[in-house]
Amino acid sequence: MLGTLMRAGDVLDLFTVEEPEWGVTATARRLGIGKSLAHEALATLAEIGLLRRVGHGRYRLGWRTVSLAAMLLRTNALSSHARSVVRDLAESHGVGVSLVAWERGQVICINRHEGRGAGAPNGMAAGSTMPPDDSAAARVLLASRPAAEIEGLWSAGSVRTRHQSLEALRSDLAEVAHIGWALDNPAGVARLSVAAPVRDIDGGVAAAISLAAQGVGNGLDAYRHARLAVAAAARISEAMRAAA
Repeated sequence: MLGTLMRAGDVLDLFTVEEPEWGVTATARRLGIGKSLAHEALATLAEIGLLRRVGHGRYRLGWRTVSLAAMLLRTNALSSHARSVVRDLAESHGVGVSLVAWERGQVICINRHEGRGAGAPNGMAAGSTMPPDDSAAARVLLASRPAAEIEGLWSAGSVRTRHQSLEALRSDLAEVAHIGWALDNPAGVARLSVAAPVRDIDGGVAAAISLAAQGVGNGLDAYRHARLAVAAAARISEAMRAAA
């Protein structure tokens, strides 16, 4: 039973924006399983609405995933308490604001809002996932993960980072955990992003809230935006604690 559920999860993970359709042969090849097992998994997921058959033996995500996602966003404490904070922060300061969380070695965007004057969108769309990288939000999330998990991701080449060694990455993440926020300010680019951790009722990192600003040219701006991110994260964290 557990093996069947794990296989179903592996099949669902195949469906991305870049590859939205999958057939039996391609699924079996990608997952390294027999065609009969691939067919069984695809057909079963289609029966319960998580996939839908689109012809020629190919499948796409089913509409049931939309209702499940909507219910999650409406009932999840993190999402519900963060929604107004994300919107107000973006509109009040003219920045792009994202709320992201950790999901099985990936960064997933839960909410995103572009304030007026924020410039061209620069970041993940809500609902999208990406491997952890050098972005401020990803480093805040990575800084909260166990050392063994970080080492595993590094060994698998799953961290898109400028760091030359695992030790350098660990040192950076330790600094992020110590100061309580992260900065990404690429050299020669008039843009920066800062992120701070949102904590659950047990004090663990539940998510990261990130601000992206255009046309920023000095360190004082970085610290000002960092204070905004830290304050916003604290508001969400406190709201979650109060509701609990």
